Amino acid sequence: MIIKKKFNNNVLMTDDNDGKEVVLIGNGLAFNAHPGDKVDTSKVEKVFHIESGNNTESFADFVSKIPEWELNMVEEIVNYGEQILGIKLNKYLYLSLSDHIENAIERSRSGTNLTNPLLWEIKELYPKEFAVAKQALKIIFKYTDVELPEDEAGFIALHFVNTQQKKEKMSQTMSIPKIVRDILSIVEHHFGIKLDKKSTSYERFLVHLKFFAHRVVDNEGFPEAQIKMVDQLAQSWPDIYECVEKIDQYMQDKHQIKINDDERLYLMLHINRVIKK
Repeated sequence: MIIKKKFNNNVLMTDDNDGKEVVLIGNGLAFNAHPGDKVDTSKVEKVFHIESGNNTESFADFVSKIPEWELNMVEEIVNYGEQILGIKLNKYLYLSLSDHIENAIERSRSGTNLTNPLLWEIKELYPKEFAVAKQALKIIFKYTDVELPEDEAGFIALHFVNTQQKKEKMSQTMSIPKIVRDILSIVEHHFGIKLDKKSTSYERFLVHLKFFAHRVVDNEGFPEAQIKMVDQLAQSWPDIYECVEKIDQYMQDKHQIKINDDERLYLMLHINRVIKK
């Protein structure tokens, strides 16, 4: 491998055997080395393959400027996430996680921890990502001796959600639990009930709402299967249909999305199940 760019004495960029750009890290790996020189592979300690379409130089610049312990901490968190989620995560998660953790530690040390108003929704919608985030808090404590609150696990979980949603910005990902919470609130207020959060029908409704919300923020629109049952169900379940109308109005007012008849049907079916005792 030939050095393409040197960032400091420990970080450089090169091409692997497949011609893909990689970032290499190692103690003294690039010391007295220059672009065009051969890489001393005996000194390579970490190899980062950057996903196609991402800026390898930006990532290399990032890892060259953070302390080694911080890189090791974030790498341990990301590796654990990949293990639990069963996928390879975008390396730019290192950047967003590092920034967030730095700010969270600073807030904690100054006594200004943030409350996460969507913590419950995040736990319910993204249980695997939240489990990863809970372990991340333990890893952060191991490296920094700072014990972050559970609210921060909710925020960290969303970073793992966001990196899996290639079309979404972080602000969009953060809006998904709010959309779900607002729709659940509409249902509860409309029927004057508290939904049974332990029921199977509630869990299925949550899954449906999660994908519903992702379609909204990804601007994908709703799939149409030309199902012609909405009018019939509206006559049989007028109260449920009225509730769906309220959800539709909320989506139009807040997200400029009008729900089509197929999505109305699925919402009516889920709501009919979830309101039954």
